[in-house]
Amino acid sequence: MKPRQVVTTALLGFVLVSFGYLAVRSLRAAKDWRSPAAAQAAASPAVPDGAVSQPGKVIAYYFHVTVRCTTCRNIEAYSKEVIHNRFAKELASGQLEWRLVNVQFPENRHFIQDYQLFTKSLVLVRSENGQQKEYKVLNDTWELAGDKAAMQDYVDGEVRGFLRKLG
Repeated sequence: MKPRQVVTTALLGFVLVSFGYLAVRSLRAAKDWRSPAAAQAAASPAVPDGAVSQPGKVIAYYFHVTVRCTTCRNIEAYSKEVIHNRFAKELASGQLEWRLVNVQFPENRHFIQDYQLFTKSLVLVRSENGQQKEYKVLNDTWELAGDKAAMQDYVDGEVRGFLRKLG
């Protein structure tokens, strides 16, 4: 066999093994998939009759992986700055929470399916009485990451919209 044929065969073998590996991982992930509502229900049982209801709140999650690019770090920094500077009162009262979550940790991988994430993302979640009511992935942060003021105004508007919906 010629050296070129050996390299071609080896590369083809690598590609086939890679596809097989991805197929197995996809099948395992599909088997473990839970809808966001089911995941929330399992994590937060409903409030029993007669119990004191929990106040509504908004959680701003920034989902990331261990290794992050400059744009990812900027989205996190700009979002955190908006939430901590413009919503200090809501943070202090517990109406709003800021959470960083590394989805590469096994215990956090479920968030990828829960919120249908395909990249690092800022996600707002509104809950009432311990039950998730709605969420929104703020995908426009990627398009606005090069313009700090515009991105921060976008995040501000989305957070304010979620806070207005609290009961």
